[in-house]
Amino acid sequence: MSDPADWLEQARRLAAGLGDALGQGRVPADGAGAHAADCTWCPVCQVAAVVRGERPEVTAALADLLDAASAALRSFAESATPPRPEPEPEQEAPAEPVVQRIEIA
Repeated sequence: MSDPADWLEQARRLAAGLGDALGQGRVPADGAGAHAADCTWCPVCQVAAVVRGERPEVTAALADLLDAASAALRSFAESATPPRPEPEPEQEAPAEPVVQRIEIA
């Protein structure tokens, strides 16, 4: 199995290759530098921008999505009715319990 440093280096190479392929930026190969303040292609930077409140359009879209999902789940829960248990037919109780007698010698 590969050591964690090898996996980390492979992830950095993959991100750098994707950045080059998209032509939108480059991830530092040594990991020492931070992203630029105007980084808009990195998913980590995009999530951080949403959390900081810099991307209100994404926050509004997520709110609309969550609202639609909750409405769909609510309507599904309201339309689903639990099955009613069927009444059991009346059974006559046995007159005497049946017991088998076992002789122990």
